[in-house]
Amino acid sequence: MSWETWVLAFALVCIIEGLIPFTAPEKWLDAVREIGQVASPDVIRKIGLGLLLVGVSVIWLITA
Repeated sequence: MSWETWVLAFALVCIIEGLIPFTAPEKWLDAVREIGQVASPDVIRKIGLGLLLVGVSVIWLITA
């Protein structure tokens, strides 16, 4: 995989991550506050790990 592919992938992640805060900032902020009040750091860490594993698995399956 070339570096251009990685830069494009990063750009797409930035676009996807920025859609909700741009289109509905109040709802996004409410959701972030709610998650911060309800979820413990351990739960958030497990969610992050799950997302990392899914992302790495998809990349591995596509490039294998």
